[in-house]
Amino acid sequence: MKYSCVCIDDDKMFNEILEQYIKRVDFLELAGSYSNPIEGVMAIDKLKPDILFLDVDMPEINGFTTIDALDHKPIIIVVSSHWEHERELLAVGAAKFVIKPIVSPEHLAQIVKSVIAEEV
Repeated sequence: MKYSCVCIDDDKMFNEILEQYIKRVDFLELAGSYSNPIEGVMAIDKLKPDILFLDVDMPEINGFTTIDALDHKPIIIVVSSHWEHERELLAVGAAKFVIKPIVSPEHLAQIVKSVIAEEV
C-alpha cells in the first residue's frame, strides 16, 4: 500500500530534501509540497492525502492554526526544531512530533512506520 503525503514547511530547502526522501521510500507518494501553509491547507482539503508533514513556526500561519484549518484530517507528523510545542501539538491532533532534521530516507521510513503502527 502507498500512502500519499503533503509537506508544509516555509523552509524550501527542507521541503526539497523531504521530497527527495519521500521519492526513495517505496510506500510513500508525494502529492504536494508547499512553503506557504495557506496554499497547503487548500491543497490538503482538495488532495486528501494520508499523511501531512508539517512545520510549526511559519510566517503566514503556524502549525496550530494549520491543523485547526483542515477539513480533511490526515495523519499529521510535525517536523520541527521547536520541541517546546510537542505536547500542545500532540494534544491538538498531531500523531507524532519529530525534531529536525530527518537525516535519511530510511529515517523517514522508520518514522512513518512507527506512526502507522500506532494508528492501527
